[in-house]
Amino acid sequence: MRMNRLAVTAVAVVAGLSLSACGGDATDTAAPSSPSATSAGTPTQSPTPEEDDSAGTTAPDEGSTGQESGGTGKTERCHTDDLTIKASDATVGDDPTKAVAVELRNTSDRSCSIRGFAGVNLLSSERAIPAKRRDQKDDGTTLKPGEPTFFGTFYRGNGSGGSGVRISGLVVTPPDETKSVTLKWPGEPSLPITDDPETTVEIGPMGSIGQGG
Repeated sequence: MRMNRLAVTAVAVVAGLSLSACGGDATDTAAPSSPSATSAGTPTQSPTPEEDDSAGTTAPDEGSTGQESGGTGKTERCHTDDLTIKASDATVGDDPTKAVAVELRNTSDRSCSIRGFAGVNLLSSERAIPAKRRDQKDDGTTLKPGEPTFFGTFYRGNGSGGSGVRISGLVVTPPDETKSVTLKWPGEPSLPITDDPETTVEIGPMGSIGQGG
């Protein structure tokens, strides 16, 4: 009986020690709450910086106006495709020197500059007759969209009573351009026959004549 009591007591002591050891392990292995682990699922938001009013705004280029070439401040010249060209009779009364006014109107959406002399040829029944330039100066002008300028084509009428040199058209090439426009000749139908018909046709520079004379 004594031996049995000792055995029971020993078993109880061992069991108590085992329970005590297990409880200690559970306490020691429990992971403490980690601040970083707690916030891992929530992104950190940085304070919003104060907005810059200039962000996304491009300052305009003061050197470019849309009417200038390359922002150089120099207005681009008028090209043939920028212009509508017309011709009309501009002879005043019985003046022996006849005149045709040639209008060049800027029909583009930009201003353009034009100066000097156009190239002019009268188309005749025999050949093209080039016009000579008058001794006049031209300081040039800037045509805004829709604005015209005029130059004069001057010639001697055929007063001989004969057929003379029949004129069928007028070819105009704006200054510094190579593209020409062919117009109906609005003046008298013929020029006098001379040894040198080129001497009978002259042109003035841009702005040398007004509308209708």
